[in-house]
Amino acid sequence: MEIDVFAGINGIPDEAINNKAVIVIDVLRATTTITVALAAGCLEVIPVLTPEEAIEMRERLGDERVLLGGERNALKIPGFDLGNSPLEYTPEIVAGKRLIMTTTNGTRAIRRAAGGRQVFLGAMLNAPAVAEMAAAAATDITIICAGTRDRFSLEDFLAAGFLVDRLAGLGEFILRDGALAARDYYYCHRDDPSAAMKESFHGRLLADLGLEADVEFCSRVGTIDVVPVYGGGIIKKAG
Repeated sequence: MEIDVFAGINGIPDEAINNKAVIVIDVLRATTTITVALAAGCLEVIPVLTPEEAIEMRERLGDERVLLGGERNALKIPGFDLGNSPLEYTPEIVAGKRLIMTTTNGTRAIRRAAGGRQVFLGAMLNAPAVAEMAAAAATDITIICAGTRDRFSLEDFLAAGFLVDRLAGLGEFILRDGALAARDYYYCHRDDPSAAMKESFHGRLLADLGLEADVEFCSRVGTIDVVPVYGGGIIKKAG
């Protein structure tokens, strides 16, 4: 069995996804926020590519339990109920609700992974639980980093490295070059992942927008054991 890491969604060959266990990472902030929403009692998350698609879907569903969440340029989309900060997704707001979500990077990466045999959403918060579930699939694992506007993101690569390191201890895996590089980067920063995230381009961008608390929250490791699973166009909590 092999583990590979792709630093962005462009150029991933179909054979790296189809019938593999796939882990999608967008630490700042989509996969973190979706994990938090499901842990807070959100029933399901529907990832879409555009705000227009989200609005049209809510109208078509005609369900008063539906909330719209997401961002463009890291800020809440006008007319949406929620942005992309995990701190917004409290049980009081999302428990018993359905969420339609669109983000600049994360929902695109999730949709790209649709051909996977199993598709898990990973973040630092739930990385240990995701590694356990992905290893149990007993198959090749592809880790997709969402990146930032089609560019490399250190924070996603850091989380990928954590997952590679944890997975390597859970099964007989061969690490391809992307996985080796991600693990080496994680080793450089494992003593203080929060500092590495704050130094990343996206981390600094969020801090400049007054969202440094989001970066701090997203850098916490293993605080939630919820594993979001994507299939049939919908994300739900595993198990």
